[in-house]
Amino acid sequence: MNTLFKLINENKNLFIYFLFSLIISFFTTFSLSTFASEPQVKKPTILKVALGSEPASGFDPILGWGKYGNPLFQSTLLKRDKELNFVGDLATKWRLTNNKLTWIVTLRNDVQFSDGTPLTAEDVAFTYNQILQQSSTHDLSALKMAEPLTPYSVAFHLTQCDITFLDRFSSIGIVPKHVYQQQDNSFRYGSSPVGSGPYVLTKWVKNQYVSMKLNPYYYGKTPHFSQLIAVFGSEESRFIQLKTHQLDLSVVPQRYANQTLKGYKLWSVPTLDNRGIVWPMHYNKNAEMTYITADPAIREVFDYLIDKQLIVDKLLDGYATPAYSIADNMPWGLDTQDITSKKVNLSHANALLAQAGWSDSNNNGTLDKQGHEASFSLLYKAGDSVREQLALAISSMAAKVGININVKGLEWNDIALQMTTTPVLMGFGSHSASEVTYVYHSRYAHTDFYNSGGYRNPQVDSAIDKALKAPSWDASLPFWQQAQQQIQQDRPWTWLVNIQHLYMAKNCLDLGKPITEPHDHGWPLTANIEEWRWTCQ
Repeated sequence: MNTLFKLINENKNLFIYFLFSLIISFFTTFSLSTFASEPQVKKPTILKVALGSEPASGFDPILGWGKYGNPLFQSTLLKRDKELNFVGDLATKWRLTNNKLTWIVTLRNDVQFSDGTPLTAEDVAFTYNQILQQSSTHDLSALKMAEPLTPYSVAFHLTQCDITFLDRFSSIGIVPKHVYQQQDNSFRYGSSPVGSGPYVLTKWVKNQYVSMKLNPYYYGKTPHFSQLIAVFGSEESRFIQLKTHQLDLSVVPQRYANQTLKGYKLWSVPTLDNRGIVWPMHYNKNAEMTYITADPAIREVFDYLIDKQLIVDKLLDGYATPAYSIADNMPWGLDTQDITSKKVNLSHANALLAQAGWSDSNNNGTLDKQGHEASFSLLYKAGDSVREQLALAISSMAAKVGININVKGLEWNDIALQMTTTPVLMGFGSHSASEVTYVYHSRYAHTDFYNSGGYRNPQVDSAIDKALKAPSWDASLPFWQQAQQQIQQDRPWTWLVNIQHLYMAKNCLDLGKPITEPHDHGWPLTANIEEWRWTCQ
């Protein structure tokens, strides 16, 4: 032991260096092992979202899933870019031939469904022909049949010229023939879809949520999030989940737009989504109120008693614009510059009503004419706060000129039973001019929710028919304009606002540059899902 102390004393400097090196080595090793064992903060790969209502008929494109936006589990022949121009998705080429009665579409040859089987012309033709054979929200009335020409080319034979048929190529998701044909009482395709979209459905708990994962066979750009969970619920339940940080992203109505949520930011997406009142156009003795709405003077006064800008500013907090047609300032819509010059003018509204024979002869504050009171119901979708607020605002404004409006919130199946004889606050908005046909052509009078007021005008029908038969899209535009100029005079609708679609997203979630959205609020946001990313470490 003495020898050891003597050795240390003689080599004191060397010993101190050795001891110091040993201590440094120990702490360095400890530090590295400690940090290595700590969990690293990573970007989430699972995104929990609320993108609107649960599809009643499942995720089946043949029954209408994805009509207003990205079907997510399936692919379409074409897509729209940021400027709403057509670009290829499954299709690489498309051309109109045979005197405008046949579309020839060439397909990619490298696409597989999520079960690993190739997508071919047989699947495309089957999808379109299947829609022809069963009830669907897709309108293929112009299609005679779809025919596979080669494994990767399809012919769409039309029964009549329809310049807007191209729009179907961007709204109908393709299903696999071999899977769809297996449906029976124990298996429905819409509950467990197989498709070629970026995601695959993994679980669907009805009325609660649907979960999905990346499709390993997807041919396009892979999204950044490996899993999505989309929850369903009311406006109130979604907002509660946002406040408790249970959601990364959710649709929100305008009434929540100005509420600040810590950790979230508001995204306002431009749309073609409009709201308006559709009027029953013909007097029905069994429905008293149709006497009122069939009167052109009654419909005209709404141009002068509704303060649209006030509704936008006060009711919708600026997240909308006044609407004057079904497609304001679109190539197939109206140039609204002249229309917007109309101002609220209650004196003029009163004069129009008096001139048409409406007066308060009963001294009860409600106008009447030949024994009919200017009183009617206005229906709206129950649970939709925007529509409810609009309906109440319209009722209040109409009361100023002696028109009594009783607002009623109902479910769509109940509205459907009354909408041919009762005004309804509805919404439309599409990337396609075909919506002008559906809403105003007499061919669709009282057909589903299209033209529910039964509007008929031969001049409008003729202009729309000429547009559909035009040799090119550009050549069709004057006819769409001509139709809507006449529609503007007849007023089968009173358009109110074009609403912006609002979303609350966590601060770290970047949604890229969303495309201008159609009527549906929620699912169409996923059209650019490959751009979504988490920006925080």
